[in-house]
Amino acid sequence: MSGAKAAKRHLVEASLLVADDVAAGRLDPASVEAAVVEECRALFGAVDGPGDALWELQVEVARQVLAVGGGIGADELSEWVAVYRAAEGRPPEQSWIERALADGADEGDDAGDDDDAG
Repeated sequence: MSGAKAAKRHLVEASLLVADDVAAGRLDPASVEAAVVEECRALFGAVDGPGDALWELQVEVARQVLAVGGGIGADELSEWVAVYRAAEGRPPEQSWIERALADGADEGDDAGDDDDAG
């Protein structure tokens, strides 16, 4: 039997054994899921950067998390934007509220004079 054929046969046999164990109550699917999550975290959860063999996949997953939404809040994302801009040597930008308050302060120098009108 060829190596590939033997590997396929072994995989089928192992799958049937797992299915039998689940059906007989000897294997709890929740325990299997927990073990899989732990193993995935060990393999994929440590981000080492561009030199890591999993880097491209990790970046892809990060983009998907952002696209789906709910994983990282806007406040945290804003903080990361500031970190990246600083690392790139770009000056920090004012938030929209800081700009609005600054514009209002410039325009509203006379706003407090209403008390003098009465």
